[in-house]
Amino acid sequence: MNRYTSLAVFLYSAISLIVPSGFSVGAGMLVLGSLVLLKNPNVAVSRDDKLIMAVFCFYFVVSVAMNLLHGEIVKEYDLPLRFLLAVPALLLLRAYPPSPALFWSGLIIGGILAGLYTGWQNLFVYAGTMIRSGGHTNPIQYGNISSLVGMLCLAGLGWAIQQKSSVYWVIFLLCGFFMGMLGSLFTGSRGSWVGLPFCLWILYRAYGGEVSKRYVLGGFTAVVVAIAVAYAIPRTAVKERAHLAVSETLSYLKTRNADSSLGTRMEMWRVGFMAATERPLLGFGKAGLVKWESAEIAAGRIDPLMEGNNHVYNEWLDAIAKRGLPGLIALLVLYAIPLRLFMQHAKTASRRAKPYAIGGMMLVVNYICFGFSQVFMAHNTGVMTLAFSTVILWGLLRGEEAKENAQR
Repeated sequence: MNRYTSLAVFLYSAISLIVPSGFSVGAGMLVLGSLVLLKNPNVAVSRDDKLIMAVFCFYFVVSVAMNLLHGEIVKEYDLPLRFLLAVPALLLLRAYPPSPALFWSGLIIGGILAGLYTGWQNLFVYAGTMIRSGGHTNPIQYGNISSLVGMLCLAGLGWAIQQKSSVYWVIFLLCGFFMGMLGSLFTGSRGSWVGLPFCLWILYRAYGGEVSKRYVLGGFTAVVVAIAVAYAIPRTAVKERAHLAVSETLSYLKTRNADSSLGTRMEMWRVGFMAATERPLLGFGKAGLVKWESAEIAAGRIDPLMEGNNHVYNEWLDAIAKRGLPGLIALLVLYAIPLRLFMQHAKTASRRAKPYAIGGMMLVVNYICFGFSQVFMAHNTGVMTLAFSTVILWGLLRGEEAKENAQR
């Protein structure tokens, strides 16, 4: 079964962005594979393992309860269900830890393919049009996940330098990082890059004392140069979209013009705040929020362009607007407890286990950053990526710790 879980985590990252619903293949394998535990359910789990599973179950229960309260359609139960399905996947990973080499290989291939795929779409398929590259999903979702895959490759550098062919692994992981970020760049998704400085800070705090300052400075310089080059290349549209962001923001602040990308976001943030203050305890529900918006538009308090919008472009506001205070608490718990656990293990983990704790921290931090300008948890890709990336990284972390304990 260890080979099975290794293949599953490899496919999970390697094909997640280049085939339709590619992220579901590896995740589905883990869920189906967990059926073997019915024969031998005695998996050794720690208090921290149980806490991760409890967080996922809590989020599921709160989401279901609020859906029932607001009379949501059956489809709305699908997304929180993914967190419940991640629980048996975690148990399988704890029982049969996957191969670290296949996990990092999957991320490398996933990052490289993501960059090549959107590069091909951008330069050939959509060349000369206003259509943004987005793979088999929308550009924002693709850009966020592609940048996440790239940043997780950086977490693997701590693992790579411990291998026999360390130079090759370092080169491959850096390729995965740059291609993953390039894949995000080609989508034009500006919010995808917000987490990069925080991830670099996490890496510096984790390994800064072990690496020569010359290499730290060199790495920082390389990132700055890469951003500058991307800004200068017209086809990436980085310069154009940066200037557009400033222009749209100023336009909204002066005239409340919502007929633009950032104008729409800022108006929806205002809508989310209005909804949250009007019904903070229980929220409106998804269908109820749309109905409330229509009434506010008719009253002239909201821009008519918001008609039919079922989310408010901000994870935190969206949670409280739809699910009230319980929904906001569930979201905070979903981020805070795994982040805290990964941070605790990063402080005490050995060199072999530390990269997975660093990767877990990067994962949660990126999701927090994505949430400021996108409701990532309202999409299947967003939910699946958070749920199963968390359990995979946690399973690898605990697997390495178990190996070390057995050798003592």
